[in-house]
Parts: sequence; C-alpha cells; structure tokens
Amino acid sequence: MARILILLLVANLAAAEKYLWPLPDSRTLTGGYADSRSDHFHGGVDLRARTPLPVIAPTDGWVERIAVNPGGYGLTLYFRLSDGMTAVFGHLSRYESALQEVVRDSQLVAGTYRIDFSYADETSAPHYGAGDVLCYTGATGRGPAHLHFEIRDGAVQLDPLKFYKPADTQQPVIVGVNWIRLSENIPGSSGQSLALNASPRISSDEPLALLIRTYDPGPWGRNAVPSALRVFVDSELIYEEFPAQIDLQGPQDIYEQLVYREFKHNDRDVRRLFHWTARELTDSMPLPAGWIDGFSGKVRIEVEDRNGNIATVSIPVTAGSTRRATGLRSSTAANSFSLTGDDVGLSWAEVSTIGNECRINDEDFAFPAKLVLTSETDFEPGLYWYKRSGAAGKSPLWRIPTDGYSVMSCYVLRGGTYGIAVDDTPPVLSLFAVGGKIKFKLTDDDSAIDDSSVRSEIDGETAIPEFEYEENGGSIWTARSLSRGKHTVDFEAMNRAGLYKSWSVSVTIP
Repeated sequence: MARILILLLVANLAAAEKYLWPLPDSRTLTGGYADSRSDHFHGGVDLRARTPLPVIAPTDGWVERIAVNPGGYGLTLYFRLSDGMTAVFGHLSRYESALQEVVRDSQLVAGTYRIDFSYADETSAPHYGAGDVLCYTGATGRGPAHLHFEIRDGAVQLDPLKFYKPADTQQPVIVGVNWIRLSENIPGSSGQSLALNASPRISSDEPLALLIRTYDPGPWGRNAVPSALRVFVDSELIYEEFPAQIDLQGPQDIYEQLVYREFKHNDRDVRRLFHWTARELTDSMPLPAGWIDGFSGKVRIEVEDRNGNIATVSIPVTAGSTRRATGLRSSTAANSFSLTGDDVGLSWAEVSTIGNECRINDEDFAFPAKLVLTSETDFEPGLYWYKRSGAAGKSPLWRIPTDGYSVMSCYVLRGGTYGIAVDDTPPVLSLFAVGGKIKFKLTDDDSAIDDSSVRSEIDGETAIPEFEYEENGGSIWTARSLSRGKHTVDFEAMNRAGLYKSWSVSVTIP
C-alpha cells in the first residue's frame, strides 16, 4: 500500500509541471503571452528578474541557436528540449562560461557584436541536463531587466504557461459583443454594441459580422488572451482564430484581428471575428470567413482558454444578403509616392501628398498586412525614411534593402505621415576609460545608427563594441585585458542614411 501511495505521489508530481521552471528565483509575470503590442503579439512571457539570476534548463537538451542583437531580444539562447520543443530565453546578461567563450570567439571571427548562429545537429551541439545553468538574466535588447521566456514547436510560439501548474480552471470572460454591417467602414469601426444581459438580438438586411471584447483571467495574476475564438451558425463553424498560437512563418495578420483604435485606448482588445473584405465588393465575390449572409437563427460565439475552459454566448441573428457600396477604390499613389502589397489592404488605402510628405489614412488605421511605400526619389547617401511623430518629431525607418541603391522603399504597417529626410551629419563617437576598460558612446540624432556597421580594433587587434540601443553605446570587449597607459582605438560606424565615418583615437587607461 505504501508503495502504491509513493507511485501516486510521483505521478502527481510529474503531472504538476512538464518542465522545470527556468527561473527558480522568480515566478512573477510582468508580460503575458500573446499580449498585444504596438506592432506584434508578444510571443512569450516576461518574468521579473534582477540581474543576474541563473536560468536553468527545463529538461535535458542541447543548444540549438545563439543570437546576440543590440535591440529586440538582446542576448538570446534557443535550447532544444527532450520532447523536441524549443525554449527561448531573451534579454540575457551573459551565457554560462563555456557558451560565453563560444559567443566571444564567434564575435571575434565576425568582427561585430551582432551574431546569429545555429548548430547543424544534436551531435555537434553543447548538451546540458535538466536543472543545469544555461545563462543569466539581464537587460540587453529592449526594456528593463527581465527574462523573456518562450516555448516553440518548430516556428510556432506556444503559451509556455500551458506546461506548468497552477492549472487554469477559470472560464474566459466575455466582456462584450459588437456587430457590424457590410457597408460600414470595416477597418476602423468597432461596430454596434449589444447588451448581453438583456436578451440581445441582431437584425440586418445586409450581411453582418461580429466583434468581441474578451480575456482569460487565469491563475497567474495577469489577464491573458484566449487560446481560440470560434463562431458557429446553426452549429456550423464559420470562423476560427487562434490568437494565442503565433506562427512565425504563417500569415502575419495581427492587425486584421484587432480594431486598432480600440486597442490603443482600452486594456481589453476588441477583436474581429471575421476577415476583412476588399473595399470594392461585387455581388459575385464570395464573402470572407466570419461574415453571416442570408441567415436567420442562432449564432454562438465560443471562447476557449489555454487549459480548455470554454465560455459561450448565443445570439438570435437575422442577416440579409443586400450589398451596399462602401465607396470607390482609393488611390494608392500620390505624386511621387506609391503603395504596393496586400490587395485587400490596398483597397482601403487613402494616399495623399502634403508638401514633401505622404499621408496614408490616419493614425488609428492599421492594415491587415505590410504594404510597401515607394518614392520616385533615388537613393543616395544621406537620405532616410521617417514617420512623423507629433508636430516636429521624426522616427527613422529602415529602407527595404535592394540589389542596387536606387530605390527608396519602406514598410508601412499603420496609417500616418511618412517622408524622406536628409541627414548630412555622420555618427558622433565619444571614447573614455572606466575601470580598466574602454567605453564608447555612439549617437546619430537624425537617422539613427546602423548597428551592423559598428566595428573596432584596439592596438591593431579585433575588439567588439557592445552596442546597445538603450544606451547608444557600451563597453569595447577585448580578448586580452588592457594594460594601463595609452591605446589606439580604431572605430567605424554608419547611420541608416548610409553616411560612414571612421576614427582613430588615443585613449589612456589610468
């Protein structure tokens, strides 16, 4: 009997958490999985972490990939777990000692701080056991000190909390349901609200679609997005979306799922339960998924969370088939500017010229897919794209790389004012010695620094400038400790406008 009890206890313990928790010193969430951010869904969870705390291997496994970036995830580790999943850890301060040597050797070979390499297979990769220290928390990349933690199945980012206790036993919460007619301004409208506590009913002589405001309270002290949203018409599934399953190689239709105006001003997103239609929609064109056409009966909305808990609401609906015009196709060209890309997004794009700038819809307008904005202006060093921010601010944008240098194109995700500016000043560098190391400050007030161009040598030997966007600089790492006295620092960098500059400076370490 005692043996049976022990076996039961072991079985329950094994079921409690599939993996070891990667950060033993913290379980406090500061960011949730699939949180809506300004230009993406958050692909993992963020854990509060002072620096440096040890990060351990959730299972036996091997190092799949190492990436070091000045922005984004900063120092990142991709660790293949024993079940084939991949754990991703971001914003690290350093790797464990053996991996740290590999990283430094790779940086010296590349000559840059930014590196990204993968091991070809399991046989050549470093292996670690469950509970072994892999790396340490930090504040590299974007944001304050914290650990970004993901679980991936191939290229699909999964909710990592699904693999841990406490289990989620609470139903999702449906805050409200809205509906929209086909002829209404689909991209910007959040529709008409229904009173869910007063036997709601919808009637329209046009096709219609639904929107929902919902969240999953969960047991982790932080609201999460639902795992699945479904719409049934007389028990037939007509729309299904998985907001908490992010396929990095699939359609990036983030904005199609959200009403951007509501997302910006509310804590709980308004989500579309339908796909956009083109602005010009003839009677012969089929309606996209989620639209209800020529129907009278019950429509059921179903919201499912990470652990399979389901909340539903049923609404009597009468939807006609009358199609009313939503307006003529807008121009996607304005003098020297033009847009190309997703056909549905283009059909709603309204492009106008204001002086030397290009206005695309308004700030609250978000397209379902990236569009490419192109200018007839030929590229030459000193020109860069920007998006207007405020009355006088300019946020520099990356130019889309091309085989030649003649095309000025950039990606457009949202409405706003865009233009091309002139940056006639190359980057500015400051060097100084602190604590036996040489540190640097690298800035560019107009077009910003192109971090891939940042390189350095000290006394003729390759050195690694650890360029961090948050500080616009950092330390210059060398394979050997620097002695006291004078050292010659050769440094080079370029800004996004293509202006290059090199320096040769003497720095004295006291």
